[in-house]
Amino acid sequence: MSQYRITSRYAKALLDLSVERNMLDEVEKDVELIVNTCEASRELVVMLKNPIILPQRKLAVLSDLFKSRISDVTFKFMEVIIRKNRSKLVYEILKMYIEEFKTYQHIADAVLYTAVESTEEVKNSVKSMLATATGETIVLDTKVDEKLLGGFMIRYKDRLLDASVSSKLRELRKQLLD
Repeated sequence: MSQYRITSRYAKALLDLSVERNMLDEVEKDVELIVNTCEASRELVVMLKNPIILPQRKLAVLSDLFKSRISDVTFKFMEVIIRKNRSKLVYEILKMYIEEFKTYQHIADAVLYTAVESTEEVKNSVKSMLATATGETIVLDTKVDEKLLGGFMIRYKDRLLDASVSSKLRELRKQLLD
C-alpha cells in the first residue's frame, strides 16, 4: 500500500475518532503540538523512523514527551501507530490529519504575494473576497516579492491569480515580439 494511502487512512481515522468523541479542537491542538515538536527536533523524527529502535522504546520517549501534554485519545492513537510498525509515518500521518481537519472545518490556506508589505485593510479585503468566492474560512499568509514590481498574486490551493505588473509586462513583451 502506498505511503499516501496509509497516512490518509490513519489521518481520517483520527479525524473520525475526534469527531465521534467530540474532541475535534483538542485533538487538533495536540497534533499541532506534536508536529511543531517534530519540526523543531530532527532527532525525534530520526528516532521514530529508525527501525532498530524497538517500539517500546519509541513509546517510552513519546510518553515522556507528550503523555502529560496531550489528550488520551491522541496518545492512544499514536500508540496504535507505533504498535502497528508505522512509527516512521507518525509525522506524515499527523501532517495529513491537519489537512483533513482543515477540509472538515472548511478552512483553506492562501498566500498573498505583493511587491511591498500589505496593510491589514488589504489583507482583510483579500480574505473577505476569497471567503465569499469559496465559502471557506481563509487563513491568509502574506509574502513580499519585489520581483512583482506592483500588483499582487494570490495562491489558493492549486490556483494562482496573477495580477502583477511583472506578468503584464511579460505578456506585453510577448505580444510585441510576435
